[in-house]
Amino acid sequence: NRKASSEVATALKELKEKGAKKIILDLRGNPGGLLTEAVNTTNIFVDKDEVITTTKSVIEKYNKTYKTQRDPMDKEIPLAVLINGRSASASEIVSGGLQDLDRGVVIGARSFGKGLVQRPKKLTYNTQMKVTISRYYTPSGRCIQALDYWNRDEEGKAVRTKAEDYNEFTTRNGRKVYDGGGILPDVQLETSKYSGVTQALMEKNAIFDYATNYYYNHQLTQPEAFEFTDADYEDFKKFLSSSDFDYTTKTEKELKETFKIAKEEGFNDEIKSQYERLLKEIEKAKTQDLDEKKPEIVSLLTDEIIKRYFYQEGLYDYYIEENPEIIKAKEILNNSNEYNKILGRS
Repeated sequence: NRKASSEVATALKELKEKGAKKIILDLRGNPGGLLTEAVNTTNIFVDKDEVITTTKSVIEKYNKTYKTQRDPMDKEIPLAVLINGRSASASEIVSGGLQDLDRGVVIGARSFGKGLVQRPKKLTYNTQMKVTISRYYTPSGRCIQALDYWNRDEEGKAVRTKAEDYNEFTTRNGRKVYDGGGILPDVQLETSKYSGVTQALMEKNAIFDYATNYYYNHQLTQPEAFEFTDADYEDFKKFLSSSDFDYTTKTEKELKETFKIAKEEGFNDEIKSQYERLLKEIEKAKTQDLDEKKPEIVSLLTDEIIKRYFYQEGLYDYYIEENPEIIKAKEILNNSNEYNKILGRS
């Protein structure tokens, strides 16, 4: 928002007055906002006149370069930046800029990949239409946008760039970074990822609802005392069963479409039994998904439950001691050799 960079600057000043020697900037779940504030926030940690992002368009007048305008508050303090699949737009400009300038170590999972610039066009009857006019690029030249709306699948949905089609770029220190949409962290953690089953759990409010159920059935007096146990996770799976939670994988969609075509071509009887067997195997794999993706699901459950009792402030009290991303960030920040190695300084 319009106060983001000034609030970050104030927080940094207060933390340093209390003796902070290293900083963690948490952009997880940050959906973005104002471009100017993304540039100004990055400017807190990097020199004046640094290119933070550029916009490129087929229409030349929409091409623009955004540079930092002020002297930095602190361009030396060790910095870790946390991102995940819900970090988007302006927060990707911040994390991408800091990564490309080798100003901080980025930790977590690949960000969302929202790199399109829209401009509202006035229409009749006091209405507007948002028109995409350009794309965002990081200082090294990487395109932030993940979905390619020029190319679509059979259902008409935009496709993601395949890993084999990623392009290589270099940071200021010569480190290799790649495009493909979003910002790929320097250090990736399983707990930061959002797989298909995790996305489905969030979209269907299963994690939110279970956290509410947990709150009404458990006493908790302080965040540090909380632990989501294996028994709790089994209880969560029972909760899903009782709530008829289900989701459709891309494999299922493709298989059902294939069977539909097969029926149209007269192959129904020949492949029906194999089709049904495959669907059963997919259902079995989906059940296993809950166990295989346990780290990322437990991380989200923990966040939601802690907030029920202690709100956002209490969540960070818990994070400082227990959160895997913050623990990893502290570990790297407290090891100057590893920190410098990741940033290509040694």
